[in-house]
Amino acid sequence: MKTQSKSRFSRLMAVTLAGTVAFSGLGAMFANAASERKDETQIQALSSTKLTLSDAIRTVESAGQGVVTGAEFDMNKDSTWYEVTMQKGSSEVDYRVNPMTGAIIDSSSDAEESDGDSDADEAKESSEIQTAKFSILQAVSQAEAKGGKVLGAEFEKEDGALAIQLEVADAAGAVSERMFTADTGTAIKGDQDHSQDKDDEEHGGSEESHENEQRDEMDE
Repeated sequence: MKTQSKSRFSRLMAVTLAGTVAFSGLGAMFANAASERKDETQIQALSSTKLTLSDAIRTVESAGQGVVTGAEFDMNKDSTWYEVTMQKGSSEVDYRVNPMTGAIIDSSSDAEESDGDSDADEAKESSEIQTAKFSILQAVSQAEAKGGKVLGAEFEKEDGALAIQLEVADAAGAVSERMFTADTGTAIKGDQDHSQDKDDEEHGGSEESHENEQRDEMDE
């Protein structure tokens, strides 16, 4: 029995889908390129500072009584600074530190932001951070001692356990995310992924599979 050819509508849908996939691929490519340029700009700016992220954390720890829960290098078109967040009871204080002089530029206090967890979970996580044996400063200092430039650090939950996540640039400028347990400082395997590799896997891999599916449909 002779097989009927596809309808005009089916062929039109196939062509439309192909165009959508191609457009999505271009969008992902441009997004990746923009992200890479931002990373490069930040790394260049960070390289010109006199102080490191660990220096900024030490400055804040000596100025306030609390636990540092996060720190990052930030910038705009006019200036650069380190932002260090310290937990003090139920409040968080954000400090801005001058990366050239180490002076505290500004500070602001806010009630600790909820991330959607219950009050009990929030209290438990806060307690775990307060008693963590491996600190943000230790994690950052360890990465810097190995030649890395740390762009950011924060406490995170990894498989239900408290961990510290770092964003680190190596000597070649490649940025990667690293995760360590907050109790022993042990590196968590599987989370030492290169950010660009992850983007390639997420965008490139899915794009290729869509294109293969589309070719299969058009060949039928």
